[in-house]
Amino acid sequence: NDTILGESVKKRNDKLYKVMSVIATLELGFSHNSIDAFGDAYEYLIGMYAAAAGKSGGEYFTPQEVSHFMAQVVFYERKKANKVYDITCGSGSLVLQCERIGKDRILKGFYGQEINPTSYNLCRMNMILHEYQFYKF
Repeated sequence: NDTILGESVKKRNDKLYKVMSVIATLELGFSHNSIDAFGDAYEYLIGMYAAAAGKSGGEYFTPQEVSHFMAQVVFYERKKANKVYDITCGSGSLVLQCERIGKDRILKGFYGQEINPTSYNLCRMNMILHEYQFYKF
């Protein structure tokens, strides 16, 4: 309900619609580029928010470097994995890193759980922005 986007709900909706329409025309994901620009930008913003939030921000964010290292440990000398399961998935960065490292080696998909509804929704958004539809995780 902030007026920075417009004085009325209609003006705010119109402005958001215009922004989303432009974003929809951009080819930002892995399927179009060698980097996942939109998904990585989202993870960067989550990291910046977590840094600004202090201790409470750490409850849902693991830096990409840590997630990447953990994913390498999981797949060390492993040819196949039945599933990837993160019991405290937060923003989903570990699951995403496991997918990047072991993409063709994961047989039955990705799973995670999160008790905090805000963190759970961040994870869902992160997965969608990295082009994983809801039925894949």
